Amino acid sequence: MAYIGLRKPIIGKLDAETGKYSAPITFGKAIGLQVTPSYAEGSLNADDMQAEYDKEFNYADVTLNTSTIPLQAHQDMFGHTVVTESEKSVEFNANDQNNYVGMGWITVEKVDGVRAFTGNFLYKVKFSEPAEDYATKGDAIEYKTPSIAGRAVALADGKWKSVGVFDTEAAALEWINGKFGVEKA
Repeated sequence: MAYIGLRKPIIGKLDAETGKYSAPITFGKAIGLQVTPSYAEGSLNADDMQAEYDKEFNYADVTLNTSTIPLQAHQDMFGHTVVTESEKSVEFNANDQNNYVGMGWITVEKVDGVRAFTGNFLYKVKFSEPAEDYATKGDAIEYKTPSIAGRAVALADGKWKSVGVFDTEAAALEWINGKFGVEKA
């Protein structure tokens, strides 16, 4: 498989009590994404050789670079207060708590010359706010985009990620929305 595209990062706040997601929102336009699983490992040596070996999912580090961080994401992900959408204003408080979110995205891949659209879904991720990087305008235009880092963990039932492969982008998006609990409109 060869990935040739990345599209539509989507997040929805995970309610810890109900296990359901809030209405999902598009999280800007995707620039880059890395999901790096980490595993706990252990081995048992007996009779001068390795007798047992186990490797189990522990967590996954997630880094997402997007064109922008929408106002609603400040509230859903980072626990800040969106004063009003019309004012485009966010209040940051030292006591704000980051929230777990579900996260979906679409990758485009090509296998044997055939293009497919893969829906990806992480069930439970907690992100940290990005560092802010600004620069004065010089002779050339330079874009600065936010990159957020987080950690995906498994749900109580052990699920941490789902992947579905589809013929169209619309079908992959519908699958992702279904993971958030959104019915087709």
